[in-house]
Amino acid sequence: MFKLKDKIENHGGGNGGGPGGGTGGGGMGSTACYIYPRNTAEEPVIVPNPDKTFNRSIYMNGSMLMDDGTSVSIWGFSGQNLDKNGQVISYPGGSSGMSGMGGMMDGAFPSVPMRITEGELAHTVLNVMGGGMMWRHTVHHHGIEPEYRSDGVGHTSWDVTGTYTYQWRPSQAGTYFYHCHTNTVLHAEMGMYGALIVDPPEGQGTAFAGGPTYDLEAIWAVDEIDPSWHKSPQNWSAGTCGGDAGLNELNPKYFIISGVDGNQSASQDSSNIPVNMTVGQTLLIRYINAGYLPQQLKLGGLQGSIIASDGRPLPNARTITTLDTVSAERYDILIQPTSADIGNHVIEFDILDWVTNKVLGTAKTRIIVSA
Repeated sequence: MFKLKDKIENHGGGNGGGPGGGTGGGGMGSTACYIYPRNTAEEPVIVPNPDKTFNRSIYMNGSMLMDDGTSVSIWGFSGQNLDKNGQVISYPGGSSGMSGMGGMMDGAFPSVPMRITEGELAHTVLNVMGGGMMWRHTVHHHGIEPEYRSDGVGHTSWDVTGTYTYQWRPSQAGTYFYHCHTNTVLHAEMGMYGALIVDPPEGQGTAFAGGPTYDLEAIWAVDEIDPSWHKSPQNWSAGTCGGDAGLNELNPKYFIISGVDGNQSASQDSSNIPVNMTVGQTLLIRYINAGYLPQQLKLGGLQGSIIASDGRPLPNARTITTLDTVSAERYDILIQPTSADIGNHVIEFDILDWVTNKVLGTAKTRIIVSA
């Protein structure tokens, strides 16, 4: 039997709005346990004039349309990335800020990506204004390792309502991601994550300081979705008091790449997921295992070179044609096709059962190599 701790009452739904509007939807009335209240006396001194500011609000009434016509409820972060002068940052590759990110942006799935240069000071300003001010959320910058008050893990600091500023400075270029760390099992499954890319001082086009260069970049966050978890409305605090919220069983039906159904749509150019490249170009795949289950990547006859894992360069690159991964791992993989590779390569991500290793489903996209 769970002991109830830090119990709070939530008497109301969301604030309207939704995708593009920040707050709204979800957050149905609830009782929450193991929620950690904010301690203003411990809050850090915030250094003014950061190099990057990432403004993030919460939405809890987004949706994703699957290839079979099913609409699945999605939660996430919306917002803008600002430079030192307060100007909105736009990146090559579309509104996502990075090529290879599919889905909807500014209020859908995956959440708005963050991009920063190694050594820069960042502020992530989280605005949690929904649920009659009774929702709780955080932002955890996975792999960045800031001090505890800016780490976004509720049970080591606090869960956020209202507005809170996380302060952090990345020390190593690489592929990371950010996610909510309140009632993590549910909130991550509901879609509360986004890519976080740290560039070296050399800037985009170099993988890490003194490392290899690349011409093209694809950010592929691969996930599985069990629609039975994605109720609408769903309780932000479901399961925190020990009741049976159905979160002990994951039976995925959909297998996705960066917010796009991997059954068919992720193989279509319009999804912004496939890569078209030529011989002589170098592609950097930033692969994030964003699900709970093991995954196996198959490169469709291409050879890849792993140059970094979890935001840290490998001492020696590893050549692969397949790669086994587990939840939250990230890999930086270079693809340098030759004339022998001209053609259409189907890239597959098999999602596997924890125990039996049986393939539960596959998300697919393409790399097309031309002369």
